[in-house]
Amino acid sequence: MEAEYDLTIDLQTADSQLDPGTAVEQATRLVTDDGVDFLMGGVSSSVALQVGAWATDNQVTYFPTGAHSSAITGGSCGEFVFRPTASNSMLANTISSDMAEAEDEWFLMYSDYTWGQTAADAVQNSLEEQGKTVAGRTAVPFPSDDYAQYVNEAEASGAPAIGVLIAGLDLRKASNQIIASGIEDRTLAMHQLEDFVFWGMDQNTASILDIAGQVWGPAVDGGDEFKQRVADQGEIEPYVRHLLGYMSMDQGVRAAIRADSIGAPAMRDALEGHQVESPIVEMKGGGEMYWRAEDHQLIQPTYTVTSRPVEEMSDDPYKEWFTTENEFAGDDVARSIEETGCSLS
Repeated sequence: MEAEYDLTIDLQTADSQLDPGTAVEQATRLVTDDGVDFLMGGVSSSVALQVGAWATDNQVTYFPTGAHSSAITGGSCGEFVFRPTASNSMLANTISSDMAEAEDEWFLMYSDYTWGQTAADAVQNSLEEQGKTVAGRTAVPFPSDDYAQYVNEAEASGAPAIGVLIAGLDLRKASNQIIASGIEDRTLAMHQLEDFVFWGMDQNTASILDIAGQVWGPAVDGGDEFKQRVADQGEIEPYVRHLLGYMSMDQGVRAAIRADSIGAPAMRDALEGHQVESPIVEMKGGGEMYWRAEDHQLIQPTYTVTSRPVEEMSDDPYKEWFTTENEFAGDDVARSIEETGCSLS
């Protein structure tokens, strides 16, 4: 983008420490002291919701880069908040048909904060709408070091399938406990796959995944040059958060250029209803992408993936341990505006 528009992009960084209060303090400093033009980031949905409220109150454009809670583009949507990743409900709708086809009865384990709560609700609603049964669900403190109690609850339920709606690196701990308990032969589904989480396991452990939803990953067609650039320059091999960070910067800069302004109201007007045509479309697989005006959700393709057999997992030129099964148009998995509880325009 710097070459395309003959400009310099100055990136300032701060650490939220996954704490909403700290995140707001850092956002305030970045805007008032460092003079940034817009904000991006927030892995935690709790952080994103707090920063989003602050950004709306202070008229600062904010892209919650990796936060999936449906509330961000739902009941807690914000006038200057634009989500570049898929919501929990989009990912739940992505995997629900595969889950329903695989088993009639499910048990759900979920991280007990806004991300996991909205994920569990969305997955359960999708399953029940298809006539399937949720035999039980358990909320797991996040973060947690011991998943034995919750895995035991899943085993005791007798359900032949388990939805593991656990955030971040805790998913490794939960997966290892599932294997230690000997119930990895049950159908396992995860609504949000981040390849990086499984790269910390061995390939045999990673191969337990039957069904997962994904925003993007190395297995998705498109973005080969971007993936290779990340592999060559980064310390971590390409996975979804690399692309989400790039998408946020891409869309923020291009919106400011279209608006000829860094003011939040002008950038909002440039983003609402905008049909994305930048290189991120090809990186994301080529499907339609646009900013929905009413809730500021980036409507985009989503994917179902599954583990490759161990003998088909590849580490060169970068790790590819999963394979894409199906692609879904964003409009087919996104909630209607009426369902979101948000109407900004």
